[in-house]
Amino acid sequence: MAPGAARLALPALLALTGVLLPGLGGTQISVHPPEATIPRGGTVQVNCSASCDQTPTLGLETQLTKKEVAHGSHWKVFELSDVQEDSRPICFANCGKQIMASMSLAVYWFPERVELSPLPRWQPVGENLTLRCQVAGGAPRRNLTVVLLRGEEELSRQPAVGEPAEVTVTVLAGRDDHRASFSCRTELDLRPGGLGLFQNSSAPRQLQTFVLPETQPRLATPAIVEVGTQWTVNCSLDGLFPVAEAKVILTLAEKKLDSTSQYIKDSVLAMASVKANSQKEGIQQLACVVTLGGRDQKREENVFLYSFPAPNLTLSESEVSEGTSVTVECEAQAGATVSLEGLPSESPGHRAAFQLNASAADHRRSFSCSAALTVAGHLLHKNQIRELRVLYGPRLDERDCPGNWTWEEGSQQTLRCQAWGNPVPELKCHRKGDNALLPIGDLRPVKREVAGTYLCKAQSPRGVTSREVVLNVTYHQNNMAIIIVVAVAVLLGTVSGAAYLYNRQRKIQKYKLQKAQEAAAMKLNTPATPRLCRRPLLGNQVTNVKPIPERNSASSTTHPPSRPLAQLSARALLASCASPAAAMPGPSPGLCRALLGLWAALGPGLFGLSAVAQEPFWADLQPRVALVERGGSLWLNCSTNCPRPERGGLETSLRRNGTQRGLRWLARQLVDIREPETQPVCFFRCARRTLQARGLIRTFQRPDRVELVPLPAWQPVGENFTLSCRVPGAGPRGSLTLTLLRGAQELIRRSFAGEPPRARGAVLTATVLARREDHGANFSCRAELDLRPHGLGLFSNSSAPRELRTFALSPDPPRLAVPRLLEVGSERPVRCTLDELFPASEAEVYLALGDHRLSPDITLEGDALVVTATATANAEQEGARQLVCNVTLGGESRETREDVTVYSFPAPVLTLSEPSTPEGKVVTVTCAAGPGALVTLDGIPAVVPGQPAQLQLNATEDDDKRSFFCDASLEVVGETLSKNKSAELRVLYAPRLDDSDCPRSWTWPEGPEQTLRCEARGNPAPSVHCERPDSGAVLALGLQGPVTRALAGTYRCTAVNRQGEAVKEVTVTVEYAPSLDSMGCPEHITWLEGTEVSLSCVAHGVPPPSVSCVHSGEAGVVEGLLHVVREHAGTYRCEATNAQGSVAKTVAVTVEYGPSFEEQSCPSNWTWVEGSGQLFSCNVDGKPEPSVECIGSEGASEGLLLPLASPDSPPGVPSIASGLAPGIYICNATNRHGSMVKTVAVSTESPPQMDESTCPSHQTWLEGAEAAGLACAARGRPSPQVRCSREGVPRPQRLRVSREDAGTYRCLATNMHGTDARTVTVGVEYRPVVAELAASPPGGVRPGGNFTLTCRAEAWPPAQISWRAPPGALNIGLSSNNSTLSVAGAMGSHGGEYECAATNAHGRHARRITVRVAGPWLWVAVGGAAGGAALLAAGAGLAFYVQSTACKKGEYNVQEAESSGEAVCLNGAGGGTGGGTGAEGGTEAADTAEAQAGGEVFAIQLTSA
Repeated sequence: MAPGAARLALPALLALTGVLLPGLGGTQISVHPPEATIPRGGTVQVNCSASCDQTPTLGLETQLTKKEVAHGSHWKVFELSDVQEDSRPICFANCGKQIMASMSLAVYWFPERVELSPLPRWQPVGENLTLRCQVAGGAPRRNLTVVLLRGEEELSRQPAVGEPAEVTVTVLAGRDDHRASFSCRTELDLRPGGLGLFQNSSAPRQLQTFVLPETQPRLATPAIVEVGTQWTVNCSLDGLFPVAEAKVILTLAEKKLDSTSQYIKDSVLAMASVKANSQKEGIQQLACVVTLGGRDQKREENVFLYSFPAPNLTLSESEVSEGTSVTVECEAQAGATVSLEGLPSESPGHRAAFQLNASAADHRRSFSCSAALTVAGHLLHKNQIRELRVLYGPRLDERDCPGNWTWEEGSQQTLRCQAWGNPVPELKCHRKGDNALLPIGDLRPVKREVAGTYLCKAQSPRGVTSREVVLNVTYHQNNMAIIIVVAVAVLLGTVSGAAYLYNRQRKIQKYKLQKAQEAAAMKLNTPATPRLCRRPLLGNQVTNVKPIPERNSASSTTHPPSRPLAQLSARALLASCASPAAAMPGPSPGLCRALLGLWAALGPGLFGLSAVAQEPFWADLQPRVALVERGGSLWLNCSTNCPRPERGGLETSLRRNGTQRGLRWLARQLVDIREPETQPVCFFRCARRTLQARGLIRTFQRPDRVELVPLPAWQPVGENFTLSCRVPGAGPRGSLTLTLLRGAQELIRRSFAGEPPRARGAVLTATVLARREDHGANFSCRAELDLRPHGLGLFSNSSAPRELRTFALSPDPPRLAVPRLLEVGSERPVRCTLDELFPASEAEVYLALGDHRLSPDITLEGDALVVTATATANAEQEGARQLVCNVTLGGESRETREDVTVYSFPAPVLTLSEPSTPEGKVVTVTCAAGPGALVTLDGIPAVVPGQPAQLQLNATEDDDKRSFFCDASLEVVGETLSKNKSAELRVLYAPRLDDSDCPRSWTWPEGPEQTLRCEARGNPAPSVHCERPDSGAVLALGLQGPVTRALAGTYRCTAVNRQGEAVKEVTVTVEYAPSLDSMGCPEHITWLEGTEVSLSCVAHGVPPPSVSCVHSGEAGVVEGLLHVVREHAGTYRCEATNAQGSVAKTVAVTVEYGPSFEEQSCPSNWTWVEGSGQLFSCNVDGKPEPSVECIGSEGASEGLLLPLASPDSPPGVPSIASGLAPGIYICNATNRHGSMVKTVAVSTESPPQMDESTCPSHQTWLEGAEAAGLACAARGRPSPQVRCSREGVPRPQRLRVSREDAGTYRCLATNMHGTDARTVTVGVEYRPVVAELAASPPGGVRPGGNFTLTCRAEAWPPAQISWRAPPGALNIGLSSNNSTLSVAGAMGSHGGEYECAATNAHGRHARRITVRVAGPWLWVAVGGAAGGAALLAAGAGLAFYVQSTACKKGEYNVQEAESSGEAVCLNGAGGGTGGGTGAEGGTEAADTAEAQAGGEVFAIQLTSA
């Protein structure tokens, strides 16, 4: 349905309702709608209808604009428009009587302004923040609610009251609120009226919270800094929030430093690099300012800036020749103390110097100069070092270049020969003879060919020096092999001969022995009285002689009574060594001595064994003494040395567990040994004797139980207490030690040494003085059973620790600090203190007010106990009460009581009849208090106590924010108490714009940020708006911003509130510094010489600036007209100045004039030097620069153009490639101001020149010829002069040419246009001379050896070397240049005279040398013969020894000699035989024996008793 149709249908519906209503009852009137809510300025239709029998008169009574839009007989529809406020229209009808009905018409509109008051730019964390929201307009107010928000979090919801409505809420700023958005929202809730919820929000405002600690920043900087050095300054501060917003400014002498900041967690670190100049020398202040949230923390330090340049160390000459005097000088700034190395002892000052005579040892010598300066109590040092260089000739000494080297062939060696000198000399070593070069500094294998004598020459521009170096190479020859072969052959022959002789002699001796035995056997068969041997056997007399049995014959013998084996062996050895020389050969004297020595070493041992074998029998018990833990077990071993004991056993009272037996031993285990001490007995029966061994067994018991008697629960400090320790059963007591301990500290230690072995257990008691330090200390007892002397360990045990609690309680009662009066409902602090309390933390406190126990807070301050509590009284406790403080410690108590009066005294009540009232209205102020209290209002007391006091006033502007004070006083227990209350009156009045709050004129400089403040007084606070009438520009009030010229002008400021408005005009003036632009003051000005001009510059600025111009280099200001001369040209400095500053500009003035010639810049006569490429320079004075042209006028130059040098071309650049024609030239100079002519005469010349044709570079002289000068000439104009001189050492004046004249000469040709130099090499030739002829090795050579002949010749040109050798000398080697002759494997033919000849174009020269070849063959032969003889003698001795040994082996039986004590003397002549034939034979045999043995033959035979 269309909206128009609906609009027409509404009246019809209302009319139908009016027709039907009369039939429903009596006369009635109705209005529809009965209630309506519409927006302000809106329109609503109201239907008035009546139920009457006749046609009623209907109407609508209202103040609103109305219009009848439809009607019927019993109804009318009115349209109400532009509804601005709430209203109650009344619908009436006349139906015989007047009846009425009203409707409720409510108007709503949204708030016109919802504004959250500006927040502080920075809000400290932990401080309260008040949020204010102002709401202007909005209706209906009963449905309007104001909500304050943090982000989306609702902080407060309040109804909008008043116009404008102001809602406040206080919040505690926190770190989380940083950068949080706060806003204000209005909610118009029209949902009960069928509409919606309408919201409107203010612009959000962001809050910045911060934390800036109260501590100062830390500033790190050195105390003293040198001017010109760069150092780093650090400034830091912790505990910042937000740290990124903190700004750090570092200043030195109030000048800001460029710094960089680092942010770490909640700390900021600023660093700056500082470099101070000399202008800031002295004490300067370094400051660090940390800014956050508009607050600052500052730290300042003093820095001492000093200047201390390094000392100036100078050498009179840094590079000098040897022998030159050098001055060393050191100087420092005033105030510094200087010390110079090597300075003689003088008084210290800022200057020191000495002189020295430079020597080679001073080369590269460093001189050190030290300067010391005391700055602000710090001693500073600076040093300077200079090095002296000394020029000296080459040096070759023994240390750096040894003269003799000996190397072994094949080894790796390096020849080290170093020459010293400055400049560094060149060193070369050539072998004499062949001029072979010896490598220096290279590691290489040594060959015998490098041996020889070398001449090492060191050469530098300062001179030449040489040194001979002898190099010897050692090597091995093969002569020794021949000697070794001969010696081996002789040795083999000797050994073979000795072996043959040994074998032959052995056979002879064996044969003789057999013959002797046969003869002895024959004699034994014939009885005869034996003849005694010539020498008895060491005290043993031979009583009978029996034949010696054959070795293989079996015979039974009876041994004599046994003698010690050692005795028999000794006697046999002595008998063998004591044989006479005529007897049978025996051991040699050396062998006898060796055997006797061995016997002397072994004899005592053998005798000892014999002695042991003869000891008596015994019994043994192991272990003899034993220590066993109580209840333990032990094995005892009982043994004897009796070969066959009859019986044995172990007697003991202890329990036995097991037994083990042997022939001569018995072992038993004893168990459960508990007796403190027992003695077991071991016994054996041997040869009708009883052998016994007694042992000792003791038991020990570990200190398993260590008991410390309990300590008292509390022990007063300064009193004695007893420590008692028991260790039952432990022992033996003599090995027991008890120690009483306080923690790890030993109090008393007791050892029970000396107690009986059977004693067990121990008790230790000590009396100890209780101390404070003993509180909480652990006391214990330690028992130690030391069985280490018995081979066991140390057994220790400790008691359980017992803690001691000590205390000290002052005899004085506690000090109680309480209020004498306590108000009902109030809280008052109570303090109870007790000193000299230990340990204070263990004290118990009881604090009570009457029967009510308080909750105390206990604080410990050393030995003092401080108890605080809050006492609160209620109405039931009103009256006199007691406060009790009781302190208990260690079972003892101290108590204090104090009286307290509890009273009731409520605060007075102060009321204003209207807290907020318009100006001019009467206000009543009333002050009332409780019964008995006397009140005073603004100094005016009430008539009687208990009655109120009143004050009336007519409110004025001065009464706004006036505070009224109400004081009430009450007397309690003789003490007067007072309370007060205050209230503030708000007076509403129209705005005021005073000059103090809104000045009429403002003057600002351009650029800096400024804030225009135009504040109006008024209540409510008026809003101020400033607008410029001409352009409509609005001036932002209260906001800081940069000042520009556009702000200048006159503004109309209007202040408005609900009470009225006020208007005022404000003028803003913007001042700015002067400016000079190119239009008012051009940069370049051109004047013409001779004219009149003036110099003027126009500047812009507020206030108008003054302008002055000064010529550069002059002091006067240029004013008025100037008659232009050339001196006016130059630079002018024009400066414009006003109160805001000044500006300067440089103006360049150019003065132009016509051309003019000057002789100096354009000479009339000019000489051109051939080859120089120089151009004619003709500079003409004129501005603008004139153009110059020079043309030849006569002679060879007529019509030719003279090339001119450009003023811009650099000097020395050739521009003329060919010759220049001399003559007269006309030069014409022209510019826009005129022209000028000048005549120039040109001539030509040339510099000196030498070449190979006029001065050859190589010339040769002959030694001994007449001396002449060098042939050198030069070309040039004017004619040059030529001089020649030798480089280095000057050539001495001689009549004849000497070889020392050779060298390099420098010839110099000179004229006025320059010089030309040429180097000429002069060579001097001379006849040859053999300077050296030497042999190596000197003095001769052995046959087969090597030798070298070296021939060195001096000649120029170099000589040819030739040799003449002895006839027959072969295998001769020559070097490449024939300077060395070498022979390897010399023979006799190589001995003789050698000749060396040197030949060149100027002559010949020869020298001779004799070489001798002779070897040590005679000594080799003699030595070989002597060695052979010695070997033969040794062989003969060996054969003799072997022979004697063989004899002894054939004639003696050593084993039989050790077993027999008798000897038989065999003598063929001493006894007969059994028959006559035998006698003859016996005689013959005897004769043979006598002939061999010297008349006697000895033999040893074993015989029976």
